[in-house]
Amino acid sequence: MKQGKLTNEKLQEFIIDQITPRNAETVVGAGVGEDCCAVRLEGGLCIVSTDPITAASEQTGTLAIHINANDIAAAGARPLAALVTLLIPPSATEERVSKVMQQLIQTAEGLGIDIIGGHTEVTDSVNRLIVSVTMIGKPVAPGRIFKTADMKMGEDIILTKYAGLEGTSIIASDFASELDGLLTQEDQEQLAQIKDSLSVVTDGTVAASVAGVSAMHDVTEGGVIGALCEMCGASGTGADVDFGKIPIYPVTRKICGHYGIDVFGLISSGSMLITAQNGEEVVKALAKAGVGAAVIGKVTTRGVFDISGGKRRELTPYRADELYEVLKRRAF
Repeated sequence: MKQGKLTNEKLQEFIIDQITPRNAETVVGAGVGEDCCAVRLEGGLCIVSTDPITAASEQTGTLAIHINANDIAAAGARPLAALVTLLIPPSATEERVSKVMQQLIQTAEGLGIDIIGGHTEVTDSVNRLIVSVTMIGKPVAPGRIFKTADMKMGEDIILTKYAGLEGTSIIASDFASELDGLLTQEDQEQLAQIKDSLSVVTDGTVAASVAGVSAMHDVTEGGVIGALCEMCGASGTGADVDFGKIPIYPVTRKICGHYGIDVFGLISSGSMLITAQNGEEVVKALAKAGVGAAVIGKVTTRGVFDISGGKRRELTPYRADELYEVLKRRAF
């Protein structure tokens, strides 16, 4: 099997179609394009999401907290608590485990999240340290969860921050020796900014309070293209997007050009797609909270199209993340 996510079709066939929720408390269960589930408990909804980190090495702990907190935020909830599973290969050093744990703790504390439990195991079933986090959150609007499937035709599509954030950060840290001499001091300053902008907790919690917002989705594996296709697939809609309006850091362009990869297919935790009746109102609300954003397109009936430069090019609904093209160079 190929590295990366299953195709939506295979995910539906092998995983989701075999799951049948039976408890009345299950409000939102597994679905293509949905990163969070919800269960109704006394006092309201509990929002839950889980994801592992398998690709990054230098920022494993940091990214493990961010990607799961981001999923919770995309559901319109505030992340509160996390359970952490560490699968450690016998070859790992105690220093390595301690470093990852410190990253987990510091990142969680910075977002106001408590690490409340989990599991730790040394096993030869893995050849590098794997971190999996389950995140628990509480809706910003009591009783409401924002679902990817709820985007509607005619709405504006908004993207927060920049394309390719997480992928840029991973490549820059894991392949620093290869990039030595290519990146300038200005590039390094941009990388520092990127490293500090991998959370969309503010993006999601602010957008959840703006009238007319229907759906949110953090931009992870597959990049902007993958996230757009997931949203359209989940909601049965399409999208016309002007990719020329999507902000990109110069250092991201430089790194993507060096490795010959497409920034719009590069993993991008730190940016979020939002659909709303009035995109400019959402952009203004985010700007007040210190989050940059831009209206980049419209929700349509079917098909995801790049309409930049006056052309109309349909995009492939599935592609492996561009990060894997770079990781092939790394020796394990």
